Amino acid sequence: MLDKIINTLQQQAGPELISRFGLNEKQVGGTWGATADSLKEAIGGSDGFGLDDVLSLFSNGTNSAGADGLLKNIGGLLENKLTGQVGLDAGKASGVAGMLLPMLTDLVSKHVGGDAKNLQALLGDGGLANMAKGFLGKLFN
Repeated sequence: MLDKIINTLQQQAGPELISRFGLNEKQVGGTWGATADSLKEAIGGSDGFGLDDVLSLFSNGTNSAGADGLLKNIGGLLENKLTGQVGLDAGKASGVAGMLLPMLTDLVSKHVGGDAKNLQALLGDGGLANMAKGFLGKLFN
């Protein structure tokens, strides 16, 4: 499902990345991998965010404070990947991330809709189980 979301994002944002930020085709191509990796890393990581924060971020409701923190984390990861992996300067990386994040969260929200089962489908086999394991592990440390 994440591939489908990234493909939709490519169709919606690809031409604008070229015209608005002056990215070349290689940079645009690298942007999609950086975006998917940032999302997976932030959601699958154990950075103090709970499952409720993830579901809040990808729902139609108002974000919780934790969801806002998670979004900021995704943005930071994306900017770092855009500079380190794609080769954008910090200004372009910030602009690209600022453009893509609302589009990405909107697309993911349409698929997840605040439902843990849909989130599991997004993350793939074992994704939600690993995430839940990480959250439970924090409770006992």
